[in-house]
Amino acid sequence: MNPSKNKTSYLISNDGYPGIIKCRIHYLKCCQSILGRYLLVKFFIVITSAFPFIIFIQWNNNCYLPTNMCDTLMTKVDRATCCLQHSNQPEDICGRFNCTVPCTEPETFNPHPQNDPTLLTRHANQEDNKGNAFFIETTGNGALNYRQACAVESLALHNPNLKVHVLFMDATINQSLVTLQTLVENYANIQFVSLDVGEYIAGTLIDHWYHCTDWRRGSYHVNNLSNALRLLTVYKYGGYYFDLDIISVRPVTYYRNFVAAVDREIVNNNAIHADQKHPFIEMAIKDFITNFSPDLWGNNGPDLMFRVLQKWCNDVNTEAINYVTCPGFNVLPASSFHPVTHFEVEKLFVQRMANETDKEKSISWLTKKVVGVHVWNRMSKDAPIYKNATHAYNRMARDHCPHIFSIAPEIF
Repeated sequence: MNPSKNKTSYLISNDGYPGIIKCRIHYLKCCQSILGRYLLVKFFIVITSAFPFIIFIQWNNNCYLPTNMCDTLMTKVDRATCCLQHSNQPEDICGRFNCTVPCTEPETFNPHPQNDPTLLTRHANQEDNKGNAFFIETTGNGALNYRQACAVESLALHNPNLKVHVLFMDATINQSLVTLQTLVENYANIQFVSLDVGEYIAGTLIDHWYHCTDWRRGSYHVNNLSNALRLLTVYKYGGYYFDLDIISVRPVTYYRNFVAAVDREIVNNNAIHADQKHPFIEMAIKDFITNFSPDLWGNNGPDLMFRVLQKWCNDVNTEAINYVTCPGFNVLPASSFHPVTHFEVEKLFVQRMANETDKEKSISWLTKKVVGVHVWNRMSKDAPIYKNATHAYNRMARDHCPHIFSIAPEIF
């Protein structure tokens, strides 16, 4: 019997308990404290101890362990080399016939774990009718800095009817961080989840791409993985996806099945909504795989969206695309999420006169058409932000992520 690892861990909101990992335990040693409660199993252990070999028992009950224990006690199946169950001749995902270990059923991520009675949370008995929204952290860093946490808070603040999931890929969540603690203490609709990428994508359209191509080659591999996972996530679960450098300034739930334009020629993939299993997103995933290039910035993200829109809508001019001419999907105008273009990033950090900071209308580009502001982290991440500054970024942070802004240091 081959052990497999459930790499899904949840940091549950507002319950006062540390993060808990729910995992399937496959070795007797992992759950020996639980086995001790069962006389039948104890008897079995006594009987089999006389044999000169070790018998491993697959234990199918749920064990709850501290986060730092599951990583050391568990062993998982390598999904790049395990044998696919549906093959007549044993072969792995890449078509190699030298596999020996059968693949197990992939562990699943439940976007609404409060409905799972085995998970300990204050909100376990509340009816859940929330929609999904996702942020994805793919750098392997189980943390959020102040700017990223601001993006998460702003979305949760303006959209209490959304369940906001922050997915940490192949990373253990650093639960001691003040940013994460502040968010879960103040927002019941925020959830942090640690996921094993191999388990998350198992059996999906990008499974072969992930394990069998050279996508890790080149300097954009982290971004390319993020491009793939955002499409897969909204396809699997439906809902919203946002980059961690978008500050929400208004509710977004009025808008559905969309991407957002940057200008007349560019459509971005940093803000997306799609219904579950939407055929537009399926087309985008297939285009991602077919036309993937590891060395071209934008080819697997914004350029991909434009290519798919051309096919889906049979229209090159994205400004002409709407629900009438392009049934089932839409391109929001640039003002919705890109009131400041990548050529105008300095607008976010221009110091304002003291008497101009009291009214939001003093920021000329922050109109009622703006749903969120992309702050172009790739271009602005190295610029220090002074908490007492009077520029637009500080104004947005103070108004739209007040808890994170209150704990931020003087320079962040």
